Amino acid sequence: MPPSNKFLNILDRVGMNDMDTREKIMEFFKSRGKAGDLAYDTDLFKGGYVNSLFALEMVVFLEETFRIKIKNKDINEKNFRTIDSITAVVERSIQGKV
Repeated sequence: MPPSNKFLNILDRVGMNDMDTREKIMEFFKSRGKAGDLAYDTDLFKGGYVNSLFALEMVVFLEETFRIKIKNKDINEKNFRTIDSITAVVERSIQGKV
Protein backbone atom coordinates (compact mmCIF):
# COMPACT_ATOMS: atom_id res chain seq x y z
CA MET A 1 0.00 0.00 0.00
CA PRO A 2 1.58 3.33 -1.03
CA PRO A 3 1.93 6.17 1.50
CA SER A 4 -0.97 8.59 1.69
CA ASN A 5 -0.83 11.89 -0.18
CA LYS A 6 -1.06 13.70 3.16
CA PHE A 7 2.09 11.96 4.38
CA LEU A 8 3.94 12.64 1.12
CA ASN A 9 2.97 16.31 1.31
CA ILE A 10 4.49 16.53 4.77
CA LEU A 11 7.73 14.97 3.54
CA ASP A 12 7.87 17.16 0.44
CA ARG A 13 7.21 20.35 2.32
CA VAL A 14 9.25 19.69 5.42
CA GLY A 15 11.99 17.34 4.29
CA MET A 16 13.44 17.19 7.78
CA ASN A 17 12.99 15.58 11.17
CA ASP A 18 13.04 17.07 14.67
CA MET A 19 16.82 17.00 14.88
CA ASP A 20 17.17 18.90 11.62
CA THR A 21 14.72 21.51 12.88
CA ARG A 22 16.70 21.98 16.09
CA GLU A 23 19.95 22.20 14.14
CA LYS A 24 18.56 24.84 11.79
CA ILE A 25 17.41 26.92 14.76
CA MET A 26 20.81 26.53 16.44
CA GLU A 27 22.51 27.59 13.19
CA PHE A 28 20.36 30.72 13.17
CA PHE A 29 21.69 31.65 16.61
CA LYS A 30 25.26 30.86 15.54
CA SER A 31 24.93 32.95 12.37
CA ARG A 32 23.92 35.93 14.51
CA GLY A 33 26.83 35.45 16.93
CA LYS A 34 24.50 34.37 19.70
CA ALA A 35 25.56 30.76 20.23
CA GLY A 36 28.29 31.06 22.90
CA ASP A 37 27.54 28.36 25.46
CA LEU A 38 24.07 27.83 24.04
CA ALA A 39 22.52 24.38 24.43
CA TYR A 40 19.12 23.16 23.26
CA ASP A 41 17.69 23.59 26.77
CA THR A 42 19.36 26.92 27.66
CA ASP A 43 16.93 29.57 28.91
CA LEU A 44 17.25 32.13 26.11
CA PHE A 45 15.78 34.96 28.16
CA LYS A 46 17.83 34.45 31.33
CA GLY A 47 20.95 33.92 29.22
CA GLY A 48 20.43 37.21 27.37
CA TYR A 49 20.31 35.50 23.97
CA VAL A 50 17.02 37.14 22.95
CA ASN A 51 15.72 40.70 22.95
CA SER A 52 12.55 42.02 21.30
CA LEU A 53 14.20 42.87 17.96
CA PHE A 54 15.97 39.51 17.80
CA ALA A 55 12.70 37.74 18.65
CA LEU A 56 10.99 39.37 15.65
CA GLU A 57 13.91 38.42 13.42
CA MET A 58 13.67 34.85 14.71
CA VAL A 59 9.93 34.60 13.97
CA VAL A 60 10.55 35.77 10.40
CA PHE A 61 13.38 33.23 10.07
CA LEU A 62 11.18 30.39 11.35
CA GLU A 63 8.25 31.27 9.11
CA GLU A 64 10.42 31.58 6.00
CA THR A 65 12.67 28.60 6.68
CA PHE A 66 9.95 26.14 7.62
CA ARG A 67 7.19 27.68 5.46
CA ILE A 68 4.83 28.06 8.39
CA LYS A 69 2.77 30.79 10.00
CA ILE A 70 3.28 31.09 13.73
CA LYS A 71 0.07 32.20 15.40
CA ASN A 72 0.25 35.33 17.54
CA LYS A 73 -0.98 33.34 20.54
CA ASP A 74 2.06 31.05 20.16
CA ILE A 75 4.56 33.92 20.36
CA ASN A 76 5.22 34.00 24.09
CA GLU A 77 8.03 33.42 26.59
CA LYS A 78 7.04 29.85 27.31
CA ASN A 79 7.19 28.80 23.66
CA PHE A 80 10.39 30.71 22.92
CA ARG A 81 12.29 30.02 26.16
CA THR A 82 14.62 27.34 24.71
CA ILE A 83 15.60 25.96 21.32
CA ASP A 84 13.72 22.79 22.28
CA SER A 85 10.52 24.77 22.96
CA ILE A 86 10.93 26.73 19.70
CA THR A 87 11.36 23.41 17.87
CA ALA A 88 8.08 22.20 19.40
CA VAL A 89 6.28 25.34 18.15
CA VAL A 90 7.67 24.80 14.66
CA GLU A 91 6.67 21.14 14.65
CA ARG A 92 3.14 21.95 15.88
CA SER A 93 2.83 24.61 13.18
CA ILE A 94 3.98 22.17 10.50
CA GLN A 95 1.46 19.58 11.70
CA GLY A 96 -1.29 22.18 11.69
CA LYS A 97 -0.62 23.10 8.06
CA VAL A 98 -1.35 19.67 6.67
